[in-house]
Order: sequence, then structure tokens, then C-alpha cells
Amino acid sequence: MSNSARDLYAHLDRSINDRLGVTVGWTTLLATKPYPIDAETLDGHRARYTLIRRAQQQALDLFKASLAGEADPEIAQMVIGDVPRGFGLSYHRALTEQQHRIPVFFRTDEMHGGKVTEIQCCGSGWGLAEQLRDLYDAHESMFGPAVHFPDSLASQFARALRGYLGSDPVVHHLVDNASRPHGVNYFIHRLRDQGVPHLYRDGGIHPADCNFIRAHDFISLPTHNFFKDRMERCDRGEVFFDLPPSGLFDGKIIMSWPFWHKTRDAFDDEVRGLFPHTYVIEPSGVVLEDDEQVTLGEFCAIPERKRSYYVKYAGTDSGINWGSKGVYLASTFSKPKCRELMDRILADRERQRYWIIQKAVRHSEPAVAFGRDGELIETDAYSKLSGFYGPSGLMAIWVMQRRSHKVHGSAETILSLAH
Repeated sequence: MSNSARDLYAHLDRSINDRLGVTVGWTTLLATKPYPIDAETLDGHRARYTLIRRAQQQALDLFKASLAGEADPEIAQMVIGDVPRGFGLSYHRALTEQQHRIPVFFRTDEMHGGKVTEIQCCGSGWGLAEQLRDLYDAHESMFGPAVHFPDSLASQFARALRGYLGSDPVVHHLVDNASRPHGVNYFIHRLRDQGVPHLYRDGGIHPADCNFIRAHDFISLPTHNFFKDRMERCDRGEVFFDLPPSGLFDGKIIMSWPFWHKTRDAFDDEVRGLFPHTYVIEPSGVVLEDDEQVTLGEFCAIPERKRSYYVKYAGTDSGINWGSKGVYLASTFSKPKCRELMDRILADRERQRYWIIQKAVRHSEPAVAFGRDGELIETDAYSKLSGFYGPSGLMAIWVMQRRSHKVHGSAETILSLAH
């Protein structure tokens, strides 16, 4: 088979179109080679798994303490402030130990220097990473053999899930609020190739047979018609949720807790070192990376090029908490525009909708991609590395590169894998 760019894109298009019976194809740019990851960076991704798990557990313990009245009640309110009515304090207080756990599989966004800027359960991109791996394997003479990850993401996932459950999995994956439902469906089919049956994809499966439930946002779980039965079976150890049926791990607010004055003592220094400086935006202002307390007016008055912080919506409203919708780089705003944004955030705060600032950690480097017409696209781009993690640890590293200060999936984004 020819290794021309047209043939490579044709392979990617066919891999999803033929499997799903669609015509969407591959929707981003393909890097000319796997991402050249060095041993230190790879080892950092592997080692961070334990710290990420510790951070998640410390956040869960703190949230439970707040729910129980053993810690500041505002801590829990930050999580459930904008969840739909009926799934707030009473609902979360009723969750049992079996139901209220840390996530099973998740994807991170990790920037230069190993700083984790996002943790998403289950996150997007699983299908894209699997497609890339399939392409690399089919064109080994061009992309080389797998060095760092001998098995595909789907095969590792299936193996890890069987180990986690201690039995054969039967999965129900709710794709209604996935950012790329076709990519999720592709990954589901690849898991089925690994002997992992899915409800509504494989015959002979009743909803009560499912023992592992995946969802892309919290609210998809309790509003599903099998939820009550699954929660009862979860309490008996018969059903497990990938994303727990809680709002805790659905938003970004917990990334501020290792730094926020009311919560920082619940986290150790190693966990705090995982993340860029992140702080809750309060009416009194924010605390910057150097521990300087500034008012919101003073923050907006910082010269634009030095106002190097992302402003992020931190709640669970699925209309703005994914796809970079509720994310702004403060250094791109004029002083009046920054003040306008802060006024909107303060109005949100009155409605118990929280926002955070996060120190911008970015890394620009040369990137080369194949154009669909065969030409090479050479540019300097910001790089974002995403680790795919599960019960067995790191399973893959996917790299997005884009000239924009917000690196996410688009037609101009260059994708590769650490192979």
C-alpha cells in the first residue's frame, strides 16, 4: 500500500466510516511521525498516575467531610451549586461508599514540565488515539514499530477492565453528551473486538446484565431510566461506574482546592505540585502564583502580556464545561474586557456558579503535518499531551498541537501518539 498522504488519510477515513456506516471521516491533521517523547517525560506520565489517584482521593474525602458537616459547607456547595434541582445536597449525602468512589478510567491534559491542567472522566479522544494506533500499525515501515506502548489502547482497556471487575465486563456506554459521539462509537467497536460486549451493540444483553457504566457527564447517570436499579446493584458490588454518580469529578473546581485557603490543608505538597497554580475567583479577588492577594480590579489592571492566567468555568453545566467553551486566556483581554468578564463571573457566583483562574503553562515547538493534498504543513504550535489512564496506570499518550492558545480538536489541530 502506498504511504502517500492521500492514502494515509484514506485509511483513517475508512477506519471509522466503514466501521460505523458514516461519512464523517478523520477530522483533524495527521502529524508526519509519532511524537518523539523522551524517557523523562514518559516516566513522568507513568509516575504521575499514583499522585493523580491520591489527589482524587483527597478531593473525595474532603467533599464527603463537607457533605457530612465535618468541613466548611461551602466546599460541597462549590460542587453542587449548579447541578439540576433534585441532585444537590440531599442526593449527594445519600450516596454510599460503594457508589461514591474515584473515577476508573480518565484522560488528562498535561503541559510542558508535567503540569496537569485537566482531568476528565472519561474524556474525549479515546477513539482518535485508537485510530492513530491502527494507522501506525498498518504503516509500520513509515511510522516504526511501537516502542513505548506495545498494545493498543483498546486491548489495554479491556485487560484493565477485566482485572478491575474480576469478571467478564458487560458495558453500557452513555454517549449522549460526548463531544465526539462517532469517535466514542468507534472505540466501543474496538472494545467489542477485544471481547467486551456492549448494551445495544451486542445481542442477548439485558440492561440488568451490565456491570460497568460509562458516561461523559454526571447528569447523564441519574436521569437514565435504569439508574435506580443500577445504584442498588452498585451497593451490592454488582455494578461499577466509570464516572461516579456524583458531580465531584465532572467539573474543574477541585483543581483549585490544593491552593484555595479553605481547602489547601487537605492536600499534600506533592499533590499540589501536580497542578499549575489554580485559585477560586471570589468577590474579594484571587491569589496569584506568588501568593499575592489581588482584587479583581487589580488583576484586570495587570499588563496584558503579564496576565498569564486561564479563566475557567469550574462547574458541571454541560453547555459550557467541555470543548474549551468556558475557557479564556486573560492575557488576550483588554482591561475593560477583563473587567466585563469578571463582572459576569461575580454574577455567576451569586447563582453559586464558580470560576477559577489557572496559571497558563504553555510550550511551543515545531510541528509538521501532512495536508490532505499531500503538501507538508510546517508550523510552530502549542503542544498538549494527554495521558489515558486506567486501573493499571498509563495506557497511551496522545498529542495535540495547534497555533491557538486554546489547544483542542479542530480541523487545524495536528494529532500524533507517543508510539
